[in-house]
Amino acid sequence: MFSPVRRLCFLVAAFSAVLACARVARAEENTAAQLRAEYQVLSTRYADSGAGGRPKVPPTGSLVFVASDQYSPGAPRPLSHEQQQYADALFDLAQRAAEAGQLSLAFQWATEAVHENPAHAQARRVLGYEQRDGQWLTAYGARMADAGKHWHPQCGWVADENEIPTEHRDRWQVRTDHFLVTTDLNLESAAELAARLERLHQVWRQLFAGFGYSEREVREVFAGQREPRRRNRPFRVFLHRDRDAYVAALAQRQPRIGETLGIYFDADREAHFFAGDEQDPGTLYHEAVHQLFQETRPAARHVGGLANFWIVEGVATYFETLTEHDDPAAGLYYTIGESTAGRLPAARERLVAEEFYVPLDRLVAWGKDDLQRQPELAKIYSQLAGLSAFLMDAREARYREPLVRYLTAVYAGRDDPQSLATLTGRSYGGLDAEYRQFIESLP
Repeated sequence: MFSPVRRLCFLVAAFSAVLACARVARAEENTAAQLRAEYQVLSTRYADSGAGGRPKVPPTGSLVFVASDQYSPGAPRPLSHEQQQYADALFDLAQRAAEAGQLSLAFQWATEAVHENPAHAQARRVLGYEQRDGQWLTAYGARMADAGKHWHPQCGWVADENEIPTEHRDRWQVRTDHFLVTTDLNLESAAELAARLERLHQVWRQLFAGFGYSEREVREVFAGQREPRRRNRPFRVFLHRDRDAYVAALAQRQPRIGETLGIYFDADREAHFFAGDEQDPGTLYHEAVHQLFQETRPAARHVGGLANFWIVEGVATYFETLTEHDDPAAGLYYTIGESTAGRLPAARERLVAEEFYVPLDRLVAWGKDDLQRQPELAKIYSQLAGLSAFLMDAREARYREPLVRYLTAVYAGRDDPQSLATLTGRSYGGLDAEYRQFIESLP
C-alpha cells in the first residue's frame, strides 16, 4: 500500500505529465493548423485554376493521393506550368512539415507533389524512388531493373514476354517492394493483389508515417542528409482460390474461419484471403492494416492484452472506409473516413438513435479478451470505427499525430489506460463530449 504522501506525490506527477503533454499538444496543434491553412489556400487556388483536374474534396474524411509507379500506373499527361508550380509549393510545405514533426503531412504533401509532377526529383527521392534510364522506380523495382526485369501487371517481374509461364501450377508467387503474395489460383491474381496492397501501403504510410519513422529520420531524409529506409523482409500474404479452399487450409488454426472473409495471424506473420465475389475490399484493408502495424516495427508479445485493445481494432475498421477512385482527369486517388463508408453510418446510428456508447475511460481499460467477450460486440465495433475517425479527422485532424504516438505505445507494449488522455492532453470526459459533437455533425 502507498502511504498518503506517496499517493499524493504520484497524483501530482501524473497531473504534471498531463499538463506538459497538453502544452505540447497545443503547440503541435498550432503548427499543424498553420500548415494546413496554407495548404488549404494553395490547393483551393490550384483547383480554381482548373489545372490538373483536381478531384473534389469529400465533406468528411480525407482525400489521399498516390505516387504513380509500377504498381500504381498513371496515364501520361502533359505537365502544365501551374502543375509544376503547385508541385514545388507542395514539396516546400512537406519539408516544413517534416521539420515541424508533422510527419503525416510531410508524406502526404510529398506524395501529392509526385501525383501532380511525376518527375519531381526531390519528392521522388524522399519517397524512396530511384531513377533508371529516365524512369522513376521503387527501390525493389530498381533492383529488378538492374537484373534486366520489368513489371508486368499480370505476371509480376519478368525479363521478357516469353518468360511468362502458361502451364498450370499448384502455387504462384509475386514479390513486390513490401509484399510476397502466394496463391493457388493464378499468377495474374497474385500480381493484381500485390499491386493493390502496394497502393494501400502508400496510403497507410502517409496517414501513419510517425509509426514507422522517427521525427529525426524524417527531418534528415527531407533535408537530403540520409537515404530513405528500405524494407528487406516482405509482408506475407496468401490468396486462396475460393472460400472452400480458404476454410480447408485454415480450419485447424482457426475453428471459426468459416465466419470470416479474411484473417491475419500475428504469431505467424501471415494474412490470408480468398478470391471470388464474396470477398470484401473493406476486409482486405482491415486485415492488411493489422499486418502493417504488427510487422512494421518490433511489437510486444501480446499487443493490447491488458488494455487499449480497442484502438488495434478501431484503426483497422477505419480503413474499411478506404475507397479507390480512378478519374480520367485527376488520375488515381483515394478517399478515407467518409461518413457514408464502412461502419461509420452504424456508429452514428448507435450513438444518436440508440444512445449506445461505451465511455472512453472504460474502453481503454479493456484488453483483448475483455473486449471480445462483450455481449454487444457488433455495436462496439461500430463505435470503434467512429472513435478512430474522430481521432483521425475531427477538428482539422488535430488528434492525428497524438493517435500515431498512441498506436506506437500500444504496439510497443509501453501503454497504460491513461496513455490516450496523456498523449492528447484531454480528459476522457472531454474526448467523449467532443466525439458526440463529431458524430452528430456528420452528414
